[in-house]
Amino acid sequence: MARLSLRTRLLTTLTACLASAVAAGAVATAVLDRDHGHDHGDHAHVDTTNGLLVTSRSSLRMCVEAGMDADGQAIRGGLLAGLERARQDPNWTGAYGRARFSPATALTFGCPAPHLPDRVGRTTVAGPGLTDDPSPYRVWVYVLDDATADRVLGAGRAADVATAELMRQANSTWPVSTALLVRRSHLADPTAVALALRTALGLVRANQEPAL
Repeated sequence: MARLSLRTRLLTTLTACLASAVAAGAVATAVLDRDHGHDHGDHAHVDTTNGLLVTSRSSLRMCVEAGMDADGQAIRGGLLAGLERARQDPNWTGAYGRARFSPATALTFGCPAPHLPDRVGRTTVAGPGLTDDPSPYRVWVYVLDDATADRVLGAGRAADVATAELMRQANSTWPVSTALLVRRSHLADPTAVALALRTALGLVRANQEPAL
């Protein structure tokens, strides 16, 4: 089967989330702090030729919401192990080859405006929503204990994706950050984490492979 075009591949998952969210009026308005880790420069614009999705980002970075009682070291190790496998995806170079990446700076604990939904669905926005100043974080990771995961994701479900941030440009609204909601115990399986991250990063379509 022919490989998807770069534009289609990067935006498939996020655009599906966006269409449902806009239709339901579920997009919230927020403006983030410009000094919270941005690559400073001109006003951000949507960039569909780059996996980072906006011109204000030059590095692949993710923020993590894990709860006060979480083992940060174990969570960091599980996410980085999964990310290392995700970087072996054949579409990685085309999407993120120009982005700076370092395991030391890829993960930041604490997102600038987290919003954990009561339940993930077709219209879910798990983050600040609409913004004219997107955060530096391409993926917002919410690490959930079992009780919270059962409530938000559904009993036994390991992970799901939603939209975190969106921008308006040229009379259209574009998703520019993804939320990955993942069960904490799931992080012990690097292969499964890699699939979840590949989905969140737009390298594969949601539900293209077995359930996350």
